[in-house]
Amino acid sequence: MKRDKEKDPDLKEEIEGIETEIKKAPLEKKGIIAMGIDVGTMNLLCARSDNNEVKLIRNVFLPLKSDEVDISELSDINYVTSEDNDLYIIGDDAQKLANIFGKTVSRPMQKGLISSDEISSTDVLAIMIKTLIGDIKDKDVYCSYSIPAQAIDEGRSVTYHEKVFGRIFANLGINYKPINEAMAIIYSECANDGFSGIAISFGAGMSNLVVSYRGIEAVTFSTARSGDWIDKNVAESLNMVQNRVTSIKEKNLNLQENYTKEPNKKIRRVLEALHYYYENLIEYTVKRMVEEFESNLKIEIEDPIPIIISGGTSLPKGFLELFIEIMKRYTLSFEISEIRQAKNPLTAVANGLLIKTISDVGSKK
Repeated sequence: MKRDKEKDPDLKEEIEGIETEIKKAPLEKKGIIAMGIDVGTMNLLCARSDNNEVKLIRNVFLPLKSDEVDISELSDINYVTSEDNDLYIIGDDAQKLANIFGKTVSRPMQKGLISSDEISSTDVLAIMIKTLIGDIKDKDVYCSYSIPAQAIDEGRSVTYHEKVFGRIFANLGINYKPINEAMAIIYSECANDGFSGIAISFGAGMSNLVVSYRGIEAVTFSTARSGDWIDKNVAESLNMVQNRVTSIKEKNLNLQENYTKEPNKKIRRVLEALHYYYENLIEYTVKRMVEEFESNLKIEIEDPIPIIISGGTSLPKGFLELFIEIMKRYTLSFEISEIRQAKNPLTAVANGLLIKTISDVGSKK
């Protein structure tokens, strides 16, 4: 039986995978590795042209003094050491141990940018990225890495953040290029739409948004409200440690279910608060989006375009449906063809960045 790519999602995915492998092949023959590195507030992700796996490290750490712990006790713990012999437990292990001992993990990034509160931020980020990307010895490496758009509700510039990561990649011998985070979603999700669409990346630190029309950025901005904003407000409302709220959210939240069905009273209170703040976040983001379009969208969009929802904060079941319901309250000056979620909301940015790197390197070589 003949299979139709447009009617058979599985066949379409198979063909797209084959096309990607064909694009990768010439790079590998020349000893080139292309990468897409999503520098997220909650997670660091790396997609490589020589590996189909997207590698992830949670972007948190727990500092320990080398004289406070015997390294032999850390055989099953993910940790790194700095040049000054300081020891940092990183990733999920840092989150788990912090929850066990009632501590708050340290965050190298806040609100989408390198944290100004953590003096060790840049050192730890450099070590974590080196761990994340893996072996690149004697390789010609090119990467695109994500940067947020300037926030419309937060005064901090993205310049320092962008330049520090540029220095980290340069020190690792990597040819690098910064790319807008939301635009990376257009590259990964909108090829069949002629690279036209609205991409919204609901990350941990920021919500990033871009309007792309035929591959051209028409409007791009971010807001400083997203997953961390939700967790912080829930934690403050209930007098809890924030990373404990994050853990409950990731394990238990379903926006389609009534939180009153949760038998555990403490978890039920957290889920109730999460529902309230999720709705508030989406309402706020959509409202600011409509305002920005009215003020700054200078081109005529003639054809209907999709809205793509992505990012770790959009992972709970029911997020897309809640977004669609709230979106019905607002009107845009152009037509939306559909509102859909990225195929993999957590890895869409990294994959889009890899696609961009392969395209850029392929056109030069």
